Amino acid sequence: MTAAVDPDDKPTGSLASRIQATADRQKVANREKKKQELLLNSQLTLWVEAVRGVPNELLRTALFSARNRKTPRRNLRSANLAVIGDGEIIFTGQELRQDDETVWLQLMHLARENGLASKFEFTPHSFCKSIGWPTTGQSYDRLDECMIRLQATSLRIRSKRLGDAISMSMLPVFTSNRKRASEDFARPWIAGLHSDLVLLFSDFQYTRIDWQRRLELPEGLATWLHAYYASHRDPFPVRVETLWLGSGLADDADVTPPQDEAPEARKDRLQRQRNFVKTLKVALESLCKIGFLVSFEIQKGLVSVKRAPVQF
Repeated sequence: MTAAVDPDDKPTGSLASRIQATADRQKVANREKKKQELLLNSQLTLWVEAVRGVPNELLRTALFSARNRKTPRRNLRSANLAVIGDGEIIFTGQELRQDDETVWLQLMHLARENGLASKFEFTPHSFCKSIGWPTTGQSYDRLDECMIRLQATSLRIRSKRLGDAISMSMLPVFTSNRKRASEDFARPWIAGLHSDLVLLFSDFQYTRIDWQRRLELPEGLATWLHAYYASHRDPFPVRVETLWLGSGLADDADVTPPQDEAPEARKDRLQRQRNFVKTLKVALESLCKIGFLVSFEIQKGLVSVKRAPVQF
């Protein structure tokens, strides 16, 4: 006697595929549960005073470029920024530089004490002292400009580790409480960071940057390289072009020129690359001078470095 077949009984595939599908669903559920727990707490790791914490997904990118801060900044709209390794960063706003990164690192340092869900206060005087800037009206104006620039950003981050994309302003809350440059700078300013930042710090995927060493470096490629190599305990060799692009000092066309590149354009590109290598050597020498690197070598287009023992 033939058994009746239920018309709604659809094939579900092999046992192995069903087990894998169940495992995938559980993985997604666990990741979502962990995400909600992190967001509910919104507390950054309490690293020590001598360091500044920053997510690896941001250090290995051109988000904070190494361009000279006196060079006119580009206004970017949905720009796909260079990323070294896995991930994608879509950015809208005025181009950020290394001075903006210094300010943002200090903002995260202050936010770690009370949780990302809370606003926090500081005076421009104390803030500038903490980041090694002179406590002058000119520095306060510069600090105000950095804060405004960070506030007027839209950042979208994707990586395999994170799963879902994270979107945020880099400084959702900022009030300087000032009306003119001559105003009393002892009055507190107010700031607040996005609570989703806590997701970037999860799984210990962040770097503790030696703050004093960073402040000793000339701002630009040296500080960018310090942060990049700090995110690797044992840095692997990378191509010159990778650092050129990742530091924001080159565009895609510089490292992957078109096949029909004109001779003059090629000559100009190669000259700019040679200039970058000279700047790179000076920056790496400065990292050796402060004791962050033991040595470095640039051979056949590959950059190899040896880090000093990690202190933090």
